[in-house]
Amino acid sequence: MADSRLFEWDELNLLRDYAEQFVRRGEERDVNQKQFDDFCDYIEFVLCLVYAYGWKDAEEIVGIVPMKDGLDDKAVNLEIGGETFRDRIETQLRKLSVAGVLKVIDTEAHRDYNTGVYDAAEESGESGIMKQWWTMQDERVRDTHDYLDGARVGLDDAFYTYDGDSAMYPGGFSKPENNVNCRCWITLARA
Repeated sequence: MADSRLFEWDELNLLRDYAEQFVRRGEERDVNQKQFDDFCDYIEFVLCLVYAYGWKDAEEIVGIVPMKDGLDDKAVNLEIGGETFRDRIETQLRKLSVAGVLKVIDTEAHRDYNTGVYDAAEESGESGIMKQWWTMQDERVRDTHDYLDGARVGLDDAFYTYDGDSAMYPGGFSKPENNVNCRCWITLARA
């Protein structure tokens, strides 16, 4: 089941193109704080859309509560390891690393999508909702995630990898190596 919609969104592809251009401009001259803040505001806006897409997909899958008005940025601005996405982006910009900036954007978008799916199901308050883990089923899937492919658990239950890490959804692990570049996603179903 390699059906993740996350990598097909025009908004995310536009953001990736814009990020690459932004870093290339930074190679030519210093980027000032206002330009950096504007860049991060744009990233935040797109990541909020990605979160909303996750919520909407959950709504379509099991017919749960519609998202409240406005874009939710709590998932986007979550601190991981004491850093926000802005901190991680700034680190990569200082290195002038296009690959690093794109890795942060992709990892954040992936986490925000899955957070949206999970939050929508949780917000519904419905009992009997199950979540299922899916991988891209290709050679790039890490062993700890391949182990989870197809696993189905209750909404309030965590997914456990064989290395002892756990997460409520892809992108929510405590070990960074289980989050960075992850392309897995969850789907929902009634028990």
